Amino acid sequence: MKKIIINILYKLISLIDYIDYHYIKKEKLIDNYKTIEEINLNNIEILTDTGYKKLSHLMISKPFEIYNIKLENGYELDCADEHKVFDENFNEIFVKDLYIGQYIQTDNGLQKLISISKSLTKISMCDTTVNDENHRFYSNGILSHNSVTTAIFCLWVILFNTNKAGLILSKSGPAGKELLKKVKDMYLYLPYYLKCGTVKWNISEISFDNNSSIATEAFSPTAGLGNTINFLILDEFAWCPPNDVELFYMNIIPVITADPTAQVCIMSTQNGFNLFYKLWRAAVEKKSDYAPFKVDWYQVPEYNAKTGEWEKRTEAWKKKMIGVLGSEEAFNYQYSIQFSASDKCLVSRECLSEINKTSELWTNRIDDLHNAGISLFLNYPDMLFWASDFDFDRLRDSYFLVCCDLSEGSGQDYIPFNIFMLPEKDKFIHVGRWYSNEIDLDMAALEFWLLMGQLFNSERCIWSIEWNTYGALFYKTLLSLNEPDYDEKSLYRFNICKEGLETANFCWYKKTNIEEEIIGKAKHTSNHIPGIKFTSGNKGTACSLLKMLLEKKQVITTDLITINELENFEDKNGNGSYKAAFGHDDSIMTFVQIPMVQQTTKYKYLVEEIEAGTISQQIENNWFNRNIYNNFNTGSYYNTQGQFDIFT
Repeated sequence: MKKIIINILYKLISLIDYIDYHYIKKEKLIDNYKTIEEINLNNIEILTDTGYKKLSHLMISKPFEIYNIKLENGYELDCADEHKVFDENFNEIFVKDLYIGQYIQTDNGLQKLISISKSLTKISMCDTTVNDENHRFYSNGILSHNSVTTAIFCLWVILFNTNKAGLILSKSGPAGKELLKKVKDMYLYLPYYLKCGTVKWNISEISFDNNSSIATEAFSPTAGLGNTINFLILDEFAWCPPNDVELFYMNIIPVITADPTAQVCIMSTQNGFNLFYKLWRAAVEKKSDYAPFKVDWYQVPEYNAKTGEWEKRTEAWKKKMIGVLGSEEAFNYQYSIQFSASDKCLVSRECLSEINKTSELWTNRIDDLHNAGISLFLNYPDMLFWASDFDFDRLRDSYFLVCCDLSEGSGQDYIPFNIFMLPEKDKFIHVGRWYSNEIDLDMAALEFWLLMGQLFNSERCIWSIEWNTYGALFYKTLLSLNEPDYDEKSLYRFNICKEGLETANFCWYKKTNIEEEIIGKAKHTSNHIPGIKFTSGNKGTACSLLKMLLEKKQVITTDLITINELENFEDKNGNGSYKAAFGHDDSIMTFVQIPMVQQTTKYKYLVEEIEAGTISQQIENNWFNRNIYNNFNTGSYYNTQGQFDIFT
C-alpha cells in the first residue's frame, strides 16, 4: 500500500511539474539548460568531504527522469540522470554512466554499486551550490557534485580579450557541452561590472559583444574546418577514434597556427601508443612548442573522512586499490600516467616509477666539454648527448663500456652508441649516448671510429656491438678505416686519432653462424665473432638478467629517451621475446647486451684491473693527453665540406 501511495504521489507531482514547466516557466530558464528558479540561501550548511560548508543557492530544475542507485552498504539515492558522483579517484561521473560493480565515494569510504534503475516518471529536482572550491557534498551519504567546477581559462580568454574565438572538441558532444555549461555558470555569478554584453547564449555556443566567442563540437575529422580559431581545447584526446584523429589533427593545426598567438590545450588520460602519445613524447623531448604536464597517482592526496584531513597516497593505498580493481594492470590503466598499462613490461612498475623520478632530457654539453679542456671532433656532434651530472674529468681515470645496436639508419631504425661508466665491478652507470637514424651505416661507423679513437681508445674501455648483417658490415668498415689508404675523403681522421682504432677493445663472443663470409677471415679465432648475435634462445635470458640488474640498481640511467623505450619494452607473448610495443627499442637493446658482456673474457680482464687498480699512470696521462689535447695543435685536419664541424 505504501509503495502504491508513493507512486501515485510521484505521478501527481510529475503532472504538476509538466504543466508548470511547459506552460508557465519554460521561457524562464536561467541558463537555457535546466534551471527554472533560483533561491538564495543564508546560514544553511551541508556536510561535505571537507566538513560542513555553507550553501549559497538552491536551484529548481526542469523535470528529469528519476534514476535510483543502491550501494552494497544500504545507501540509496534518487536523482537526475546527470547528477554527478565520484569514482575511486574523485573523478566526476554522471549517474547515467555508472555500471554495476563500480565503486563510488561515500561518507563511509568506497562502496560498490549493486543496483541502478530508471523511472519513466519525470519531476523537477533541486540542485545546490556549495560555497567551497571543490563544490562537493553528501546526499544520502553519497558524495555528489553541484556541476560548478573550473573552466576559468576559457572564460578569461573570451571575456577579457577582443576578437577571440575558442573551440572545445571532445570525443562526444555531451562532454563538450558540459564543459561549456561550466563556463556559462561561472559567467552568471560574476559581478555585473565584469560582464560583457551577451550576443549568443545557447547549449553549444556563447559569444559576447567584444566579438569573442566559444563553441563546442563533437569530434570529427572535419571539426573546426573553415572557422577562425584562436584557442582550441581537445578533451580526452587519446580516446578519439584512432582512424580519424590523425586526419583531424593534420587539418586543424594549420588553422590554429595561422595565428601566432593562438593556443592549444590537449587533455587526456593515456590510452596506449597513439597520436596523443606521439605529441606528449615530442613535448617531453622539447621537439615541439607544447609544454607537458602530468600528475601521477601518488601526487594526488586522498581525503580521509574519519580524520577530516587530506592524506598522501601510499603503497598501502595502491595495494588496496589493486585488490578493488582486480589486477595491477587494471590499476595502471586507471591511475597510472604510463602509456603502457600492461604488466608485461621488462621491469616492475615500481622500478619504472623510481627510474622515472630521475629522468631528464640529456643535452650536448659542448661548452662543458670545452671547459674541461676536451676538444672533441665529430662529423655529427649534435647527435652526442651526456647526463647532466657527468663530470668530464672522469674520462681520464674511469673505466667504460660502450654498447652499439646496429641498423640501416637513413630514416629507419636508430643507431645508438651508449656509454656506460663502471665505478666498480658489475655497476654500470649510463652517462652518454650518440643516437641517430639520419645517417647511413658507413657514416655511423666513421663516427664510432672518431668517438672511440678520441675518448675511449685505451685499456680502460671495452666495446660491444650487436652482430647481425649490419653489425658485420659495421665491423668491416671499422677495419677498413684503420687502413691509411682507405677512402681519401676520410683521410682527416688520422689527424684526429693518429694511431687508429684499437680493435682489440671489442668483446668477442662465440660464433653461431658463418659470419666470416661477410668480414673475411676473423683475426681473433675461428670460433668467435666481435659482437653479440641475439637469437630466440639467448635474448630472453639476456632480458631476464637485465631485469635483475635494473631492479637491483646495478644498471642506472637517467636518459629520458632510453626510459621511454624501457616503458614499452614488453613481452607480449609471454615467451621472453621482448620488443617495443610501439616505436623503437634500439637504445634499450644496447642495455640487453650488458649481461652478455659480463660473460666475456674481455670484461673479466677489465674487472680484474678495476679491482686491482693496476692500470699504469702512463696510460692514464700519456694516451689521453696525446689523443685529446695534442692532436689538433697544428690545426691540420681534412675538412669534409660541411660534414665536419669543429667546436673550440
